[in-house]
Amino acid sequence: MIKRTILSIFAVLFVFSGSFAQDDGKFRRGGGMMVFTGYEPMKEHPVNLYYYIPTQGNIKKMRVLISMHGAERSGRIQRGVWRNLAEEYGFIVLAPEFKHDNGYLENGYQFGWVSEDPKIFRLRPREVWTYQLIEAVFDYFKEKTGNVSETYDMFGHSAGGQFVHRYLLAMPEARVGRAVAANPGNYTYPDERGLFTPSGEPADPPGWPYSVKDTPFASDDYLAPFFKRDLVILIGTEDTEPVSPDMAENNPNRIQGRHRYERAWKFFNASRDIALKKGLEFNWTILEVPGAGHNSGQMVYGQGSVRNWRIENDERVYNLKDVTGRGAYSLIFER
Repeated sequence: MIKRTILSIFAVLFVFSGSFAQDDGKFRRGGGMMVFTGYEPMKEHPVNLYYYIPTQGNIKKMRVLISMHGAERSGRIQRGVWRNLAEEYGFIVLAPEFKHDNGYLENGYQFGWVSEDPKIFRLRPREVWTYQLIEAVFDYFKEKTGNVSETYDMFGHSAGGQFVHRYLLAMPEARVGRAVAANPGNYTYPDERGLFTPSGEPADPPGWPYSVKDTPFASDDYLAPFFKRDLVILIGTEDTEPVSPDMAENNPNRIQGRHRYERAWKFFNASRDIALKKGLEFNWTILEVPGAGHNSGQMVYGQGSVRNWRIENDERVYNLKDVTGRGAYSLIFER
């Protein structure tokens, strides 16, 4: 891949030292933020849309990455993780931010507001799923900039990794190219039977959001395109904080694994086995980042030791010299 010239470095420094773009609904080069209310069914639940557009190159032809934050609920952090890479290699980052104050609690973010209740599955109308906002943001960006991309790529860390893999399950029509779900805390198993303890006791709850049991997503109409996706489950080898010893045996998190590292492998293997049994195409991959813990920068750059290049307004920006072939950047843009 062709590197940018030294002029781009000065351009980046200029952008970093300047203020962010005004929230007037327009996209400008560099870093910016706007409040997105452009999807009518969810207009009362606005989303802060952070973005980064390289200072050089043809915006209309750049690839688009949508990066989903973790439980810290910071689009600024996701933009910071990617912005040096975006500037150097010429792609656009859109980082929506789903705040608790706007109604996006765990059920509204990680679980996509698919159900009225996270413990008792009551299907909401499809047009008011949180997932619908991603497609709307992509269309809004294309409309305002003239970008001609037909697909977008996705990355999500932690709670964002939960969002990404459930998004691919629930939205078979979504225009996603490549997707990386990094270090999710839990998963939705594509098993219509639900989750059970080793002794055979049902999980509490046994179904959504921890499995597809008794949901529309148990159908092959959803599972076939889900398994067919270009999805990487990316897990840090040091993301091994154990579940609490006080956690009930039938808690879905405990059933899925002792820690995130184990849960990733159990979910991937179970999903592959289900796809094989059903005779469905399975295109997922699972990969490890050696030495990485529960950290977005480590997962994007592909190693457990990354250095902050600088910090501005609480936004960490990483050193390009730390990028490896094992992180989300390489998996999305160099494969």
